[in-house]
Amino acid sequence: MERRTAVVTGASRGIGKASAIALAQRGFDVAITARTMSMGDQSPEPSGLSAVMLPGSLEETAKIIRSFNVQAFPFYMDLMERDNLVPTAEAIIDKLGYVDVLLSNAVYSGPGNYGRFLDNDLNDVEDRIFGNITAQMFFLRPILASMVKQGSGTLLFMTSAAAYEPPFAMPGKGGWGSAYTVSKGGFHRLAVQLGYEYGEDGITSLNLQPGLVATERVKIVRGPVENVASLGVEPEVIGGVVAHIASNVSDYISGETIQLQDVAAEIGLL
Repeated sequence: MERRTAVVTGASRGIGKASAIALAQRGFDVAITARTMSMGDQSPEPSGLSAVMLPGSLEETAKIIRSFNVQAFPFYMDLMERDNLVPTAEAIIDKLGYVDVLLSNAVYSGPGNYGRFLDNDLNDVEDRIFGNITAQMFFLRPILASMVKQGSGTLLFMTSAAAYEPPFAMPGKGGWGSAYTVSKGGFHRLAVQLGYEYGEDGITSLNLQPGLVATERVKIVRGPVENVASLGVEPEVIGGVVAHIASNVSDYISGETIQLQDVAAEIGLL
C-alpha cells in the first residue's frame, strides 16, 4: 500500500489527539502540532475559568501513534505566534515528504469566549479572530500549495454549529459568544471557498461538524458548557469518524459540511 500522510493540528488532547491516533490505526504517518510538547509542559485551562491543569501532550500522542508501527512527528505550534506558522508548515512538509490530509483542528483558546458582546474586551476578540481565521490561513497556505503541486489532497476543517446555526442559548449559559461565532463562521466559509477554487486541482475540502463532544477541557470548565460536558460524545468517536472520512474521501463532495455523529451512527461508532 502506498504510504499515506496526515497533519493534525491541536493534537495534544481532545478531538485532535483522537483523530491523530485513529489515522495512525489506519496506517497514516502523522505530523502533529500543539503548544504542549511534553508531559512536563502542562498549563492551566486557558479561558481563566479553572486553575486545573490540562492533561495531554504531543509526547503522549506520538507514543500512541508509533505503537501502530507508523511514524509520528511532533511540532510545537502556537496559533498566536504569527512568524512561526509558515516555517512550521514548511518543516512539516519537508519531514513528511508530502501531505495527503490536513485536519485543521486547533483553535484559539483564551478569555472572551463566554460573555455577551458588550462584556468582552475587543482585544480578546481580535486575538480569537486572528487565531481562528488568519493564523489558520498562514499555516494552511504552504500545505495547500504542496497539495496543488502534487495534484491531490484533502483539507478537513473542524467546524462548529456556531458557524452557521442561530444561537440556542445565551453566552455563558450553554450558548456561544459573539467572538467565537464570528471566528468560526469565517473559518467555515474558508473550507467552502477552497473547495470551489481548487476542486479542479485535485483538492477536496470538507467542513466536519462534530456536534457536542466532551473533551478534557470541556469537562474541566463545565459551568458555561455543562450541556456539552454532560451530553457530548467522547473524542474517540469523532476521531474514528475523521479517519473513516480521510480514508474514503471520494464518497464526499468538496465544500460540503459533514455531520460527524450521523456518520458515526452509520458506521457503528454510535
